[in-house]
Amino acid sequence: MRKEVTTMGLNFRNSTNAAIFVVFAYPDFSCSPVNYSKAGWYRVNPGQTIQVWSGFAGGNTFFYYAEDDFGRQWRGSYFTQVPETAFDWCWDTGCTTCRSVGLRRIAVSPFVLNYTINFITSSSQRKPASSTLRMTLPSKATQEKPILRRVPATPKKLKQGKPLLQKRIAHKKRTK
Repeated sequence: MRKEVTTMGLNFRNSTNAAIFVVFAYPDFSCSPVNYSKAGWYRVNPGQTIQVWSGFAGGNTFFYYAEDDFGRQWRGSYFTQVPETAFDWCWDTGCTTCRSVGLRRIAVSPFVLNYTINFITSSSQRKPASSTLRMTLPSKATQEKPILRRVPATPKKLKQGKPLLQKRIAHKKRTK
């Protein structure tokens, strides 16, 4: 399987046995009142690494949500609406056919040029902690709804990169 070469930026790596579909949010001062945009869906095949943010990753706060066809989800407590089609919207944008997903927050150290989030399914796949790599396990199964609506805080004014939007795809609806 061909691995993509990554340059300075934010990357997602798939170390699982199934394709993963990812949404991520990035600082965007043209959006108000929440200064973040969300983009998706990025397909990351097993063994593949894709870059979703081009430029200096350090000092930025990003958010992400991912899922696979086995029902595994990598989710957090920052909820926003997403469609099943490829999109690049402000955080508060939604639609009548959208679903709400919770994104995880990741604050990248100011001294990091390149950052990778590596999706894994077992704690035995974990590697030692690194300032440029985060190993992330799926969320535990739960049907809980958020009690409070958490939204990203205003990012720092220094915008040092841009999203790579050409890799987005439509995400097929999962059947239960």
